[in-house]
Amino acid sequence: MNRFSHAVMLFFGGVVLCGFGTAAHAAAQEQELPRLTVRGEAILYVPADQLNLRVGVVTVAETAEAALGENTEKMDRVVKALLRVGLTQGEYETSQFQIQPRWSPRPRQAPAEWRPEIVGYSVTNSLNIRTRKLELAGKLIGASAKAGANEIGAILFDLADPRQYRNDAIEAATANAIADARSLAGAASVRLLRVLSLTLDQAVATPVKVQAGAYAERAVLAMDAPAPLIASGDVTVRAHVLLVYQIDGLIEP
Repeated sequence: MNRFSHAVMLFFGGVVLCGFGTAAHAAAQEQELPRLTVRGEAILYVPADQLNLRVGVVTVAETAEAALGENTEKMDRVVKALLRVGLTQGEYETSQFQIQPRWSPRPRQAPAEWRPEIVGYSVTNSLNIRTRKLELAGKLIGASAKAGANEIGAILFDLADPRQYRNDAIEAATANAIADARSLAGAASVRLLRVLSLTLDQAVATPVKVQAGAYAERAVLAMDAPAPLIASGDVTVRAHVLLVYQIDGLIEP
C-alpha cells in the first residue's frame, strides 16, 4: 500500500476495516439523508407571584459629610415606612451605595489653565425589594415617595421559581413540534424514521414591567391619598424547539 494513502486498511479473517476516511464518509452520508424539520413553539401565561422594586435616595451637599448625613436620615425614614406597610427585613437589601464628588462645569470660553474643582458631593443609596406580597405594590411606592425616596424604578412582576414553568413550556413546545412533524409527514406521504436532532432554541420567562414614576409623583402631590392598586398580570413563558427527523423519502401517491 502506498504510504501516503488516506485510509489505513486492516485485514481480519477476510474482513477489510477502513480507519481514516470512514468517519468523514459517514458524516457525508448523514448529510444526504432525506429529512423533515419542524419548529415547535409554546406560550404559557402564568400569574406572577413575586414583585421586584428598586427605591433609592440621592442627596447633594457641599461636603461629603453633609450629603451622607442627609442621605442616612432620609433612607432611615424610607426603611421605616416600608416596614410600616408590611415589608419585612428579609425582603429588602442594599443594592447600591456610593459617594461621588461633583465637579465644576467647564465654562464656555475657558482659559487654557482652567481646571475643574470639586464643588460638592452626591450620595446614592438604593434598596432592592423582593417580596411575594403583590398586594403591597402601590403601598410600597407611595410609602417610599412620601418618606423621601427620589429614585423609584419600575416594578417587575415575575415568578419566584420560573424553572418549573420553563420546563412545562419546553415540554409543550416539543409536543407541538412532534404533532406538526406527524401532520406534515402524513400530508406529504412520507414516513418518520428517527430523530436526527432536537434543539432548544429558547426558553424564557418575561416579567410584567410597570413604570412607577407616575405613581410616586401622585403619592407626593397627594400625601393623604390612598395607595394606588397595581395589578400584577401574567408572566409570559415561551419556549422554542427545533426538531429534525430522518424520513424515508417521498412516496408517490
